[in-house]
Amino acid sequence: MDKNSKFESNKLLIEEAKRKLLQLVTEPEGLKRTLKAIAIITQLFEAFGIRPILVGGQAVEIYTFGSYTTKDVDLVLSGFNLAGEILVATGFEPKTPGHSHWYHSELELPIEIPDDSLFGSENRVTELDVDGAIVYVIGIEDLILDRLRAGVYWKSTSDMEWAKYLLESYFDDIDAEYLESESKKPQNDVFETFLKLVSEIRATR
Repeated sequence: MDKNSKFESNKLLIEEAKRKLLQLVTEPEGLKRTLKAIAIITQLFEAFGIRPILVGGQAVEIYTFGSYTTKDVDLVLSGFNLAGEILVATGFEPKTPGHSHWYHSELELPIEIPDDSLFGSENRVTELDVDGAIVYVIGIEDLILDRLRAGVYWKSTSDMEWAKYLLESYFDDIDAEYLESESKKPQNDVFETFLKLVSEIRATR
């Protein structure tokens, strides 16, 4: 089925998603409203065969239960151009034509599609239930690795602090073998930093 046919067959779903997003304007601004918006968008994307995964700061906000806050929504997905057209059809405007940012002015909601694939394991993606709909979120181990990379290579003190916060918060639940193995890989190369954080956390327990 070509793109135009997909839009035509999902016309009612697009209009419903657009209406549901506008209804969220009356709800208090914050993580809960943002997640509802992402759930609406996810459900629509999936009708087009697109599976968006939430990464970045919004994922940190979820895993820290709001201790970290951000308005930015980062989604990785395949089908960049189609996803952009779907967002426009539901009320988003491209912040810069041809680029990866969109903005819903009524919701004051920015969305970025930074990549077409997840830097991590698809099998570790968390499925978050939001009022009966699903939001896909990067797995906790891969999010920790993401913050570690930012801390090491961008020299970001804040990202390093959040990497430690996440590691400490989920210390008894994370897959330590996976983290250790992945941290050694060339694309990550944060093994020594990971061991240092583990040592610091163990010293305080």
